[in-house]
Amino acid sequence: MGDCPILYSLAKTSLLWFGMNQTMQVDTPQTQFHHAKLKKAFDEVWYSFEKIAGEVRGDSELVIAKQAVNQLQISLNQFENLLTERGLSIDSYDSIKYLYQEIEHPLSELRRYFMKEPSEILTDKAGVVYVNALKASFLGLIDIAEGMDNKHSSIPKSAL
Repeated sequence: MGDCPILYSLAKTSLLWFGMNQTMQVDTPQTQFHHAKLKKAFDEVWYSFEKIAGEVRGDSELVIAKQAVNQLQISLNQFENLLTERGLSIDSYDSIKYLYQEIEHPLSELRRYFMKEPSEILTDKAGVVYVNALKASFLGLIDIAEGMDNKHSSIPKSAL
């Protein structure tokens, strides 16, 4: 190593950095936990509702509406996963459990409607009612998620 002091210095720095990086990874889950915003699960929701409402009105393509309904389910799954990361579940809060129950039926019916399967939605006007009911329930979930995020962000990192 005496012939290449630069390589020796570079290798030593790399090993030092690698060791520090390994140490930092131990703290990473807590940092990620602190920054995992529940509201983030709902980032695609309003776009999805725009596409679903467009299909019910006849303004959008059916394929996009099907994808949008699937995206709503993905958002619910992401929210549930983020709750789990915090050591919670849907059943931890009656309000969340209630809203999930309120979402289940209209989401299922819209999925059937867009798949051209038998559905309670017989007209476009009925579809609008289902979309609006679903939107109201999602808005409730988003408000709860935002409140939980605000409450969680006010907890000092040392308490997490």
